[in-house]
Amino acid sequence: MIFKKNEIEIIKLLVSSSQYLTSYDIAAATGMNRRLVRDEMLNVKNALTSLGYELISKTSKGYIIKNKSSHTLSQLEKIIEDAERHRESIFPTLPNERQDYIIRRLIETNDYIKIDDLADELLISRSTISSDLKKARQQICQKYQLSFKQKPNYGICITGAEVNKRKPLCDYLFTKLNESEMFYDYLHSFITQKDSLEYGIIKILHKNQIEISDISLCDFLLSLSVSISRIIADRVLTSSPDLSYIEGRKEFDVAGEIAQFIESHVDCHFNEFEINQIAIQLICKRSSTGLVTNQIPGIEKMFQDVLKEIKEKTLISFENDEFFHRVFSLCIESVILCATYNEKIRHPLYNEIKMSYPLAYELAEIAASVIEKEIHQPLSMSSLAFFATLFNTAIYNQKPEKMKVLLLSGLGGKTGRVNSQIILDRFSHQLDIVHYTQYHRLPDEDLQKYDFIISSIPIHADLSIPHINISALADQDDLDKIESYLSYNIYKLRLETLFQPLFYKNHLKMKTFKSIINEFYKTLKLEYPSLRSLKNNNIINDIDDFATFSYKIGILKLHKPLNSNNLIMVEVLENPIIYNKQDIQIIILFSSPDHNHYIYNSLTDIFQQLTSHPEDIDNFLKQPHYPDFIKLLQKYQ
Repeated sequence: MIFKKNEIEIIKLLVSSSQYLTSYDIAAATGMNRRLVRDEMLNVKNALTSLGYELISKTSKGYIIKNKSSHTLSQLEKIIEDAERHRESIFPTLPNERQDYIIRRLIETNDYIKIDDLADELLISRSTISSDLKKARQQICQKYQLSFKQKPNYGICITGAEVNKRKPLCDYLFTKLNESEMFYDYLHSFITQKDSLEYGIIKILHKNQIEISDISLCDFLLSLSVSISRIIADRVLTSSPDLSYIEGRKEFDVAGEIAQFIESHVDCHFNEFEINQIAIQLICKRSSTGLVTNQIPGIEKMFQDVLKEIKEKTLISFENDEFFHRVFSLCIESVILCATYNEKIRHPLYNEIKMSYPLAYELAEIAASVIEKEIHQPLSMSSLAFFATLFNTAIYNQKPEKMKVLLLSGLGGKTGRVNSQIILDRFSHQLDIVHYTQYHRLPDEDLQKYDFIISSIPIHADLSIPHINISALADQDDLDKIESYLSYNIYKLRLETLFQPLFYKNHLKMKTFKSIINEFYKTLKLEYPSLRSLKNNNIINDIDDFATFSYKIGILKLHKPLNSNNLIMVEVLENPIIYNKQDIQIIILFSSPDHNHYIYNSLTDIFQQLTSHPEDIDNFLKQPHYPDFIKLLQKYQ
């Protein structure tokens, strides 16, 4: 009888189990989606019936093969083994799947396999297997630091350090979990089973205050399972890398405790090198909660170099953010340790990060380029994804500092205190009323200590800082007046976070409006190849407005945003083109979910101010670098 791959996997589980198995149990063990398991069970039942076996199904319990005996089970096991050996569908058919299979097959065999035997196993030609082997060789050399060794009359094998042989096995298991969306089912399966090995390991981590994300925990536990299976097969680690960066850390003690716990449940001995590897994985995969960075020399310099490079290229600054300083320094240390020990903190969403956080991802690439020069190793995609997530949080969680206020009250201190309370009830998160005094004492005040003055007395003198007049006793109109002032002075657009170098092109030699639009399209398509709205070059049809200003600037506003990000692209031409009888040399494509039109209106106000100063535009066009563009806009904000 011919079985499908999923049917074989399910029947093998049913044969090996002496108890009922739920669809959840089967999904967790096979990596299949639970809905798919339920669909497959009808096929399994029919297959077993045709072989003379009865599958019992109970809603509250699950599935079990009825009246199993050692004799009937051995017969069924033989049938399944034969089906598994000969059934074509159990072998991968896509090239990348075959390459993964070849790598795992060679590692698990730990010996030579003839190429013809691999071709027969996969039911493909020798020429196809040769092509797959060539690509698999590139993969293991570049990604896993392993090698293929070929010997006449023996075949081919994989050589390299045992610690590196385990990595493709872990990657395969993790990828299967990712593809089947089983991360949390996998976690749940042993969180609820308090007698499981994994549950005990989690308790050890909690007891020792090792904070770790769910994804990293899955990764760590999968790595442990691979280590256990390799140790049982007598394929143990015989050395450790240089541990000077991490020696003395408590993760080594925790690793020893985990090893002892596993040994008490499984016939498996962890030598000192295996324990060191557990510690390395814990150090590399744990979160930064509760840690301080002091292990690796040069972290502070790298941090400062990253900030400097980002500021030079984008004008974005994080210099005064102490929380970011601490967390990003720890992140740099973690990335260096991962690169040093060839480990990773997996980020299953890294493919989506670039589209979700375009500016933050660009900052991550800048940071990576600085760090790679120092450590002489490339950073992983997961490292870039974590950097981008951190940068995105820092960019959009930055809050303006409170403005320092001098409060003047003509009716004396009591009224000043009342006004202070009325104002702070509404603006405590924006204002700090440093001092309140009377008008006649104003000449004695050092005004440089304040950002502006709120006064209940009209001020006619020219002062070095702005001032707002309110009533003797502040009312709603006064509070609205303060609100308007703060809206303009505090909540200005952070132009350095609105634009980004990736979408800034200069020295373009365009002669027509259509060529300008095509360049926008090409840039977007290059960065966002999967963006649905870019399947056809329909940008020109989506233009809602083209606002031109009095001197060389035009802004194209799309009818609807391309995605949920602020995508504001800039093209600076080598020479102006004429559009609607207007010279245009700086063109902005505006795509933003700007529901109240605040961003668009603010930009048009800036451009309106700017075009009143053609000399500044002409000076910029002589050297139209990205930072100078941002500085030019900031000047007229």
